[in-house]
Amino acid sequence: MARLIILIAVAGIALILWHKISKSKGEQRKKMIMWSVIISVLVVLGILGVTGHLNIITAMIAGAVALLPRAIQLLKYLPIVSRLYQQHGQPDAQNQQQSQSPPNGKQTMSTEQAMEVLGLKSGYSPEDVKQAHRRMMQKVHPDRGGSDYLAAQINQAKDLLLG
Repeated sequence: MARLIILIAVAGIALILWHKISKSKGEQRKKMIMWSVIISVLVVLGILGVTGHLNIITAMIAGAVALLPRAIQLLKYLPIVSRLYQQHGQPDAQNQQQSQSPPNGKQTMSTEQAMEVLGLKSGYSPEDVKQAHRRMMQKVHPDRGGSDYLAAQINQAKDLLLG
């Protein structure tokens, strides 16, 4: 019987609150909704605390906190979330791509520029060029989120230096 009375009281309070919120406008409506949610959460937590069931909520929160880092790692494997994660980590990615886009005309590269692109000094050997090319391509390969333009520049530098 007591549960039925509590249920009726909660339904009555919810009906009155819904009526007041529906009549209010703009900023006042947002405030009323926010306070209603906050008070509802506090009342539920109070009831759980009084009845001795708050340990369930505490265990759920502790479990969520413990599993949060693992869950974030797993989210990286979802393609859409992975793309969003990369975009969030690189807010200027569009600016970088625009600044790295190739010019309209075909541009030739000098030997000095090729050495600079690959990070080589004078007196390099063909093996040095191959190692530098491999190292640079691992960093900027388009399949790893790098730039097509930079990869093309590195390939052009390698082709020019190896002849």
